This record gives sequence, structure tokens and C-alpha cells, in this order.
Amino acid sequence: MSKRANQSEMDLSSKTLSQTMTVEAIAAIKAKRMAMKKDLDVEGKRKRTLQREQDRQEHEEQAEFCKRTMEREWQHRTREEQLLGEKELPGVLKCLSLVYDSKRRRMLSMTEDSPPEGARIHPPHGGLQQVPVVLSELETIKLAPMSKYNRYGQERFLRGKQEFGINPQGTHWEKVKSSDLNPEHRKIESLDIDKKNGTLEMANSANKRPRYNKRFLRMPIIVVPAALTSLVTVHNARQLLQEMRYVSVEKARQSMVSGQPTAEVTVEHCFQGDLVSYRVIDNVTRLTSEEWKRVAALFAMGPHWQFKDWPHGGDPALIFHQVCAFHLHFKGSPVCKELHNLQVHLLALSPNERHSDSGILTEFWNKLDHHMAVHPRQFAFIKQK
Repeated sequence: MSKRANQSEMDLSSKTLSQTMTVEAIAAIKAKRMAMKKDLDVEGKRKRTLQREQDRQEHEEQAEFCKRTMEREWQHRTREEQLLGEKELPGVLKCLSLVYDSKRRRMLSMTEDSPPEGARIHPPHGGLQQVPVVLSELETIKLAPMSKYNRYGQERFLRGKQEFGINPQGTHWEKVKSSDLNPEHRKIESLDIDKKNGTLEMANSANKRPRYNKRFLRMPIIVVPAALTSLVTVHNARQLLQEMRYVSVEKARQSMVSGQPTAEVTVEHCFQGDLVSYRVIDNVTRLTSEEWKRVAALFAMGPHWQFKDWPHGGDPALIFHQVCAFHLHFKGSPVCKELHNLQVHLLALSPNERHSDSGILTEFWNKLDHHMAVHPRQFAFIKQK
């Protein structure tokens, strides 16, 4: 039986569809298949339409939510953006409308000083001319006919009075004398007042700071410790930062020429393709606020007493945030605990291997160049001509 069943199955498989089924049965199967395919296409299209509608509603809800959120959010503005001001000034225009009539083009506070109706003049047909008019105060003046607002023509309405209480012919020097800005309290430049010409002239004062040339003002500043126990001072700064080799402070002091100034030294380094000179100083109390902005790097010994009388209240954390800080020490020597958790770059020199100094000091210049490159606005004075 199994052999006969297998033989019949082989016979059916070898025959074609037209030999096993009639034409009507094949047509019915095809029609049923097409109907099922059509139903599947309609159902898929309906599902896709519903999905698109749902996505559109979700997108609109999200857009509406973002819109309400943006209306309620407080936009963060930096100090520089606040100093730039606003493009639209509705508050200023509102305050200006209280004192100035834009339609009549005149100040509201000057209505009382306007000429009386009897004193008004009408321009003749020949054009605008100056006609003498007699006012109530029996003053004969030449007054132009009514025209557009002219800022420089308002003085004729004052008649000896001061607009807004301001005397344009006076000076502010009298108030300065009575305030804390006089030379007895502060060192300022004296002013010579020329009463005849009404001008102010700058007079040379002995208390005035010396003027430096432009090249000196374009030099960034590096601050080193003043203590002789530090590995770097103004005495060996040139050998260390420019010649890229370490020389002890005592040896550098002995090699200095007698009478040579030690208040500060100048070192040179190539920054962004240009040879830049750096001032190396050990006393920041003499720096002005403008000079402090040019401080690029400093060497910290470790104890916080080094930053006494420094800007930012002598707080090392705030100082190191603005200035690129370094700590130079010998390998094997412990780092001061007060420098832990502060933004300081550690430079470890070998006590005896002087051939490795160049690599360590190259790392110093690379970090300083990166600090100056990421603060281009602070050090833009270097390339100013």
C-alpha cells in the first residue's frame, strides 16, 4: 500500500496544474486571491493614513508645547550681551513721549516759553525771511518763522534761562575740586581752563604715570614668585623660559651684571607665527586694572600668602580660573597640599638631568599657547598695530 501511495503522489507531482484542475477552478482561485490582495491593500492604506494622522497630531502637540515653554523660559544673557543693549527701546520711547511732542515737534516743557500768539509771524510769499518782532518784554530780536524742529535753534527760546538746569558754557571742574577726585585725595591729571576760549587743556603733572610705547603695551605678562626659595624668579626667568634650561636662582644672581635692574625681565617666544615678547615680573601690586588683564601665566609656590594683595581678593581659585597657573618643582619632592584640587599645571624638573629641561619647558609653552588661543579676545592686544 505504501508503494502504491508513493507512486500516486509522484504521478500527481509530475502533472501540471492544468492537468489536475479544471479551468473554472483555477479562475476561481485566482479571483479569490485577487480579492484577498485588494482587501489587504485597502486595509494597509487605511492603517498608513491613520498613522500619518496620529504622527501629525503628535507633531502639532509637541510644537505647541515647545512654543509655550519658550514663552515661559528665561533667556540667559551674558554680561557682554547685556552691555550691548537692546535693538528695540520701547521704554525709552515711552519716557521720551513725556517730554517731547513728536507731532508738534517741540518739547512739552517749553510751551510756557513759546512766543505769544500776538508775536507769531507769518512767512511772506517771497520765502522764509528773518523779520524783526517786538515781544512783550520789549526785546527786538530776529526770529525765523515756524519751521521744523532744529536742535541748534532752540537757544533763542531760552532768553537767559538754562535748559534742564544745564549751563553749556560752564565746566565740571568746580565739582571735581570739592569731591574726592581732587589731587589731594587722588593722583589725577591737572586741567588748565582757558576761560577766554572756553576749552580745557591737559597740563603735565608730576603724578601722571609714564607713557609706554605701543610695543610695551602689547606685551603679555608672566608673574613669578618673589621669594628666593622658589625654583623660578626674575633672576633665572630668561634662562628658564627663553633658553629652555634650568639655572639655580643663586647662580643666576651671581652671574648678573652689577647695576642691572631686576624688577622685571623680557623673554621672547613664537606665538601663532609671530615673535612675541613677554614681561616677567614678581610684583602684581604695581599693575593697573588694564595691565592685570594682560597677565597670561603665573608660577605658584604653594602657600596662599603668595597671593596677598592680589586681585579677586587673593583667592587662588578665582585667579587660576582667569590666569594659566603652573607649579615648578623637582621630581620626588612633594607638592604643596594647598595646591591640591586647584587648576594648576605641574611641571616636574629632574634634579640632575639637565638635558630633559627642554621637554618640560616646551610643555609649559604649549599649555600657555593653548590658553591664549582659547581666549582670543583677552589677548587680542598682541596683534594690534
